[in-house]
Amino acid sequence: MTKKTLRRQEIYDWIAERTIQNGKVLDIGCGDGELLAQLVQERQVHGTGIEIDEDCVVRAVQRGLSVHHGNVEEGLDHYADKSFDLVIMSLTIQEIKDPLHVLQETARVGKKAIVVFPNFAHWRSRWQLALAGRAPVSGTLPHKWYNSPNLHFCSVLDWEEFCRENDWKCLDRGFLAAGHPIRWLPNLRAEVAMYFMEKQ
Repeated sequence: MTKKTLRRQEIYDWIAERTIQNGKVLDIGCGDGELLAQLVQERQVHGTGIEIDEDCVVRAVQRGLSVHHGNVEEGLDHYADKSFDLVIMSLTIQEIKDPLHVLQETARVGKKAIVVFPNFAHWRSRWQLALAGRAPVSGTLPHKWYNSPNLHFCSVLDWEEFCRENDWKCLDRGFLAAGHPIRWLPNLRAEVAMYFMEKQ
């Protein structure tokens, strides 16, 4: 993985392995629909996406996907309770102004959820801040401080605490660095954290 790119395929494959066959899936912040298209092809899901970037919506629709142009923070109230088998937020949660509200809505409309986020406690980020005195820039955090879409800076330990305090049960978790699985010290060594969860 270079400084300027993030290897997403390993993330998508991890998500696909935990996606129920023929299930109903909502992908929040689906981008150009690359993940959703993979799930449709490999798991035969009935997929829907939500994306705020209009150009990405156009590209997703060109893939033959059902994607709505909108801001998830305006609510998911047009979806019934438990109307999806799985709700996905892949590299989205850190860009949302009110993640608690969106996660509450996720728990309402989805039976299970997958959340993927960059680990801001990765050792390289710590090094850049502590020794170089600069805001971290890496493959998972490629933006400068002035043009970053990231609003919330979450670590593996932060997320685990959040799940305990808000009654989210972790069904599975995975961690990646340079596209490779991390088995130990994930808060220090993982660039990306992936959680498969359900609300208790």
